[in-house]
Amino acid sequence: MAQTTIASPQAFSPAYNQLKFIIDSTNKNLTGFRYIFDVYLAGTVTKIGQYKVMPRINDGYGEEDLSKLLQSQVTWTLSTTATATSNALGSYYDYDVKVGEEYVYELPYTSSLSNNSGNVQINATNTFAIGDQVVIIQDDGGVANPQLDGLHTVTSASGSAFTVNSLWADVTNITINGTVKYADNRKVITRNITTFSNYRVFNGAVRHMDWLLYNQTDYVLDGITKEFVTNQPQSFHATIGQDIWFNARTRSGSTFVFQNDAGDTFTKSISALGTFTQTGVGPNNTGTLTATVGTLPLIKPNTKYYDVYYNSSLTVGPQDSQKYRIYIDDRKLIEEYHLLFLDRMGSWSSFAFQLKAYEKGDIQREMYNKNVDGYVRAGSWTYGVEEFGFHYFNTNVIKSMDLNSNWMDEGMAQYYEELMTSPMTYLKITKYMSDETGTIFGIEEEECSSRIPESTTYVPVMVTNNAYEVYKQRNKNLIRQSVSVRFSNQDNING
Repeated sequence: MAQTTIASPQAFSPAYNQLKFIIDSTNKNLTGFRYIFDVYLAGTVTKIGQYKVMPRINDGYGEEDLSKLLQSQVTWTLSTTATATSNALGSYYDYDVKVGEEYVYELPYTSSLSNNSGNVQINATNTFAIGDQVVIIQDDGGVANPQLDGLHTVTSASGSAFTVNSLWADVTNITINGTVKYADNRKVITRNITTFSNYRVFNGAVRHMDWLLYNQTDYVLDGITKEFVTNQPQSFHATIGQDIWFNARTRSGSTFVFQNDAGDTFTKSISALGTFTQTGVGPNNTGTLTATVGTLPLIKPNTKYYDVYYNSSLTVGPQDSQKYRIYIDDRKLIEEYHLLFLDRMGSWSSFAFQLKAYEKGDIQREMYNKNVDGYVRAGSWTYGVEEFGFHYFNTNVIKSMDLNSNWMDEGMAQYYEELMTSPMTYLKITKYMSDETGTIFGIEEEECSSRIPESTTYVPVMVTNNAYEVYKQRNKNLIRQSVSVRFSNQDNING
């Protein structure tokens, strides 16, 4: 037997796109043939799935898409307080695929039949044992030896011959060839003929139109054109309070390099073991940096932007990824809410909503009419006016917010689609220090562009918009977006 690989996914692939393995076999025309795809946690004997696949009608290939299985093995990695590089364990899964096959055991024989104590002996190498039920199919359809065709019991067996309970006296032609198989269509099973080792999926989904261009080497960080595992535009605007986490195929003993518009350069070392890590790169969560040129901090009062890129050494050396530029959005704030979301490639980015926000509550109640018990007074029944008849129970409050962004460029407007469709979103609520008059250090809140945060909280929310528009600057010079979110957890009401 022999198998040939027709197609397989790239070794580093998004879990939410098709992951098809296609195999050919020289045994595909055998009776009851099936391909067997066994899927394991990479490098172990822990099996997470098994599929028995019929050959395709047109060419007999075995085809299996493992995307649904592997999607169940990835989630996402996020710690809203983390700033250092961490191993993004939940965001990827390493697996092996071993392909085997099975088919009905069929033993052809071509040697002449012989007599064994009055019964028919078939001379062929076999695996039968005494008592096995077998079916014999002769090449002539049983014309010459009709009593030998069909179901029989093995009465004796050796490695080179076996005897069945068919009388030798009924045989008229000892040269008729045939095939013997188990009566229960028992199968020959051979596993691990073809092996695919150390494949990896990550929690990502490449757009349908981009899938044809997907190349895993784009994410191997070894040159200035290589990418982090994110869809965030290379040019992005963020406020001082925004958090952003990038996933990347990094190596221990390497660094992320941060460089602001003044040329000040800083590094963040990657000490985490693992080849798929998550690192804070937003203005609020760059974490502890080491200055190599200039002085800390990275973002100074006059800083307009900073770049972040990957370097394969512990010092500032050759640039091993694209530069991602983050412009500091220092426009005046009316409100400041941030929506953190899981993008299509599994990284976490955020949008700031700096204009007026509106919080609403939807009250859901259930009601029943209960009996008024009353009481007896002076031999007569009466009741108190304070007693309830209709009564509320199971009262819930569902809170939601309408948020409005400031003006954004076309790249951010297109990336905004990923916020609207993201399955995981968090609302970052920031409270600022203020005095009793509602001003912040004597500055009216709506006029203040740099406020001092007192506390921040990430709250899980769900985007409720069912439609959106992707704006392009040739159609709309000033682009602004709005979003409605519902708090994921309800407020309990006493009753």
